Amino acid sequence: MQIIQELESVTEIQARAIKVLATRLAELGDTETGRDEIAEADKAYRKAVGGDDWAD
Repeated sequence: MQIIQELESVTEIQARAIKVLATRLAELGDTETGRDEIAEADKAYRKAVGGDDWAD
């Protein structure tokens, strides 16, 4: 049970890191391309994996 709890903790940390990185990439994408390609890719990914109910 402890291993599962530790894995859950690691997963939560990774999710926070990914969120921060995605935000920064979106900022760079808007600045560099003038388009929101990252948001479109995120939308497609969430649709593919059923992630529309994920908390931000």
